[in-house]
Amino acid sequence: MRIALISDTHVPQALPGLPADLIEKLRGVDRILHAGDLANLEVLDLLGEIAPTTAVAGNMDPPEVKSQLRDREVFEIAGRTIGLAHGHQPHRLQDRYIRFDYGAPEFDPFYQTMAAQLPDAEIIVFGHFHRPVIKQWRDILFVNPGSIAPPHASPTFAILELADDVEVHIVMVDSDR
Repeated sequence: MRIALISDTHVPQALPGLPADLIEKLRGVDRILHAGDLANLEVLDLLGEIAPTTAVAGNMDPPEVKSQLRDREVFEIAGRTIGLAHGHQPHRLQDRYIRFDYGAPEFDPFYQTMAAQLPDAEIIVFGHFHRPVIKQWRDILFVNPGSIAPPHASPTFAILELADDVEVHIVMVDSDR
């Protein structure tokens, strides 16, 4: 099963719409998971035309989006338990790790908190930081697909392939297409 992992589209605040290159690269996936900061429910409609889509609310989503989506989800796909959350935490906690790299020991409170919020998840998909990562932490695979919206870096999403093994790779998006 091929699952597209997307986060931080911020449409229409940061982008007028989803890049055409992203839409092309999503064709053929079996499912889409969006880790929040959609900013507009029309993003879900568009993604839903490509494949069944599950999304959670992010910290920048307006009330009309937050009222339709949960903050986090835990579900099973292809025999794997997946947790989905945006990843934002209270500032007093987030300020302890936000300026560090995902691999720094200072980032452990983030992983601990997410693991506690999404119990039993083997794979945790999150966004918020606009920086992609694929990181094994203890017995949990953490994946941030990056951001589709500017300004932090090149637009990226991820493909999660679930079969006998779990494979994840980050995919670059041409924002001009």
